[in-house]
Amino acid sequence: MSALAALRERLNRFGSAVEDPGVLPLALPPIDDRLPRGGLPLGRLHRVAGAGDDAAGAAATGFAARLLARLQRRGPVLWCAAADDLYPPALAALGLAPDRLILVRPRDENGVLAVTEEALRTEGFGAVLAEAARADLLAERRLQLACEARGTTALLLQRRPIAPRAGRDGIARAGASAAGTRWTVAPAPSGGAAAWVGPARWDLALTHRRGGRPGRWIVETEDGTDRLAVVAELADHATETVDTRRRLAG
Repeated sequence: MSALAALRERLNRFGSAVEDPGVLPLALPPIDDRLPRGGLPLGRLHRVAGAGDDAAGAAATGFAARLLARLQRRGPVLWCAAADDLYPPALAALGLAPDRLILVRPRDENGVLAVTEEALRTEGFGAVLAEAARADLLAERRLQLACEARGTTALLLQRRPIAPRAGRDGIARAGASAAGTRWTVAPAPSGGAAAWVGPARWDLALTHRRGGRPGRWIVETEDGTDRLAVVAELADHATETVDTRRRLAG
């Protein structure tokens, strides 16, 4: 599978303006082992979504911020959102250095996607994050093509993604996506003692990775840094079944 995934990556980048920028190891072996090349593919689009209510949206924002914090070592990072509810000191607590972070506030989600695409085609950014709950497949494909133009990584953050519409049979199915990886995040109970609040924990699921395997973990955060720790790997038989069918079919 690793050789096949590497070949697919090369074919996907055929004709690209930049060489393969490699991968970003998450320094979490149980998760990196699920990714074909041992890390998050750079120069691609990745989607992070909250798995439920506002609390899940906050958890998804925290995970995306920590990914962005690791990517800021490659250059300044841009966070593009129409909402005016980001709190810079909290972002600093998640590991984002204020002098490496650019916040942009377009008028609406269409503006968010337009600014993000332009930033991805501009040299010098370490990564670009777009908050857009309604981004469709065409928008994702445009962002992916923009990623390939400069080899810059993009994160699409959907705090509370719009639920897919039901088909004629009444069943709502997840739509297609151009994202290289898709993650869902929800809050998990803290592991601290009863008298104290312990480090924040998230229920993190890798729901899709081309050439890789889905997985689900409880991860623990460390304030003031971009580091995470895997507390436990969760069994998700439904995810594994879908993955098995995909591998058998492909």
